Amino acid sequence: MIKLSKFYTKKIKNKIIIIIAILLLTFSFPKKKIFKYEFYKGDFWLYEDLFSPFNFIISKNSQDIYLEITKLKNNQDFYFDKNKNFVINIKKKLKKFPFIRKNKLFYKKANKIINKVYKYGYINYHFFLKKNTSIFYRKEKNKKDWTFISSNKIYTLHKVNNLIKKEIPIKYDRKFLRKTLKKIIVPNLYYNKNYTEEILFKKIKSTIKIKRLIKKGEKIIQKNEIIDRDKFHVLSLFKKKYESIVWNKKKEYGTTIGYFLIISTIFFILFLYIFYFQNKIFKNIKKINFLIINILLISFITILTLKFHSKILYSIPFCILPISVRAFFNLNLSLIFHLTTILLLSIITPHRFEFIFLQIVTGFLVLLTKKNLYKRENLFLSVIKIFIVYIITFSSLSLIREGTFNITKDTLSLFFFSGILTLFVHPLIFLFEKLFNFTSDISLLELSNINTPVLRLLSKKAPGTLQHVLTVANIAEEAAFSIGANSLLARIGAIYHDLGKIENSHFFIENQQNTIINPHEKLSPKESANIILKHVTIGIKFAKKYHLPDTITDFIRTHHGNSILHFFYEKQKKKYPNMKINEKQFQYSGPKPFSKETAIVMICDSVEAASKSIKNPSNHDLKNVVEDIINKQKKENQFSNADITMKEIEKIKKVLQKKLINIYHTRIVYPNS
Repeated sequence: MIKLSKFYTKKIKNKIIIIIAILLLTFSFPKKKIFKYEFYKGDFWLYEDLFSPFNFIISKNSQDIYLEITKLKNNQDFYFDKNKNFVINIKKKLKKFPFIRKNKLFYKKANKIINKVYKYGYINYHFFLKKNTSIFYRKEKNKKDWTFISSNKIYTLHKVNNLIKKEIPIKYDRKFLRKTLKKIIVPNLYYNKNYTEEILFKKIKSTIKIKRLIKKGEKIIQKNEIIDRDKFHVLSLFKKKYESIVWNKKKEYGTTIGYFLIISTIFFILFLYIFYFQNKIFKNIKKINFLIINILLISFITILTLKFHSKILYSIPFCILPISVRAFFNLNLSLIFHLTTILLLSIITPHRFEFIFLQIVTGFLVLLTKKNLYKRENLFLSVIKIFIVYIITFSSLSLIREGTFNITKDTLSLFFFSGILTLFVHPLIFLFEKLFNFTSDISLLELSNINTPVLRLLSKKAPGTLQHVLTVANIAEEAAFSIGANSLLARIGAIYHDLGKIENSHFFIENQQNTIINPHEKLSPKESANIILKHVTIGIKFAKKYHLPDTITDFIRTHHGNSILHFFYEKQKKKYPNMKINEKQFQYSGPKPFSKETAIVMICDSVEAASKSIKNPSNHDLKNVVEDIINKQKKENQFSNADITMKEIEKIKKVLQKKLINIYHTRIVYPNS
């Protein structure tokens, strides 16, 4: 009854955790009206004709405003002040030259030139006289009346010189006359910079920001019409207006229900997969909590980004979570987890297709191309791949939509930043290890160091055992690799499985090489069995003392399963033939191995120990040892709790036979020279 109640309590806790996560996301997701159509510049409008359900104004976009301001600057008007008495004063100066005043022809020609030049005005600013330039002047500074002059009628220094040459040809040429005219004919239009800039500023300020009004019922775009730049701008403004105006409390409740249903569906699919294909994970509350926290973490980061700065969405390292999941679980779960998380977030992200496609392609490629992402070299390569795949995928989508590469420096920097943030996966994995007491491949690599305090103690107290566990580790690693199990976990588990032999080490055969008398000869079979059996519980104590992860401690618990110490059991039966022997006094307390890795270490431990008892073993002997040990463990039903198949056991058998033959290969004896 107690076990049954614990089972149901776990099931209820799992469900409560999932429901809480669904409710948190439901009420955290933005509740504004979401435009139901996806559209991209350069694409076709694949939906029905779109009509506006309300009046709305299409303002000019920043590019339009920039072009208009540029046009105003290029075609701006220039304003000058004109001296109305200027011509009279020039002619007075002319009369002061006697040779001109006395020569009627010279005087007539000079007056003609002066009248032509000053009829419209003379300026000395060539850059004003561009095409389409408008010139205005006023005769008095105090007045606001401005007179327009066409720019082609205005005289410049160059035009004045040409006029003088034309009107006073060579036969009339007098250097003094030409020089005099050039000296007294000076510009009479003075550039009014302040007023010119004031008028331009007013025009820019009054630039019409309203392009046109879309009336209720007016067609915005029709089916199969190409979404060009203008249409894209109109649709973007319509979407913004639609999401802000077509909204009320009733619709908010509807959106909340919609969020709840779709989030529940996605969670249901994820945990249905875990229930059927990863049942051990489903039964483990810590592991379920880990997965849910990962989903909530990335979801809340995405929600906050979209709320405050949606343009930097692609800087979020969406690949970091499937990599962290991969550090603790298998590849299949990490892929499914990534897929469901991206589907969940696509509900609230803009450009859903682009978002889903980018993240799934990038995440899957990173997870599928490198198995050992815990290695720094592989992690850096993954970051480079994330950046490159983002660029290629985004550019490809851009080519499909617009027929051109439309990737900006800002977009490149977001992709680069996302890749760099992925490097923080190691600290994140470390944090998860501490929070959930998990063991990642990174921690396993640290435990593989033979100089850890507990292994140094094993080397000092039980050197023979250390050699034994290292041999078992090498064999177990190969066996695990052959059937696709976690070879690193099997290796590390094998290294630590016999820690209990640190105490009473001389009672174990591998540590009795230098002893003349076997200490078991002084003990009864029951006492000897008790010492041997206790090495499991002692090993667990050492594991706790040195803070070894639970996954490693599991190898200590299970490496003998619930097998019987047959040697001492048979010895007790012979010693007391008429006494009923309690079999449990000679039996390990278990549990039996419950994973492929723990089953492999149990097999390798027994095989390696048994092979040491054969003197000068032949290949045939070694093959028989492997066969006998595995058959015995099958008979004792030691594999009943492990998810290992008979086919996999056969593969392991062949690997062990081959490895033992390599270890005990025949050495050629060379004669002494």
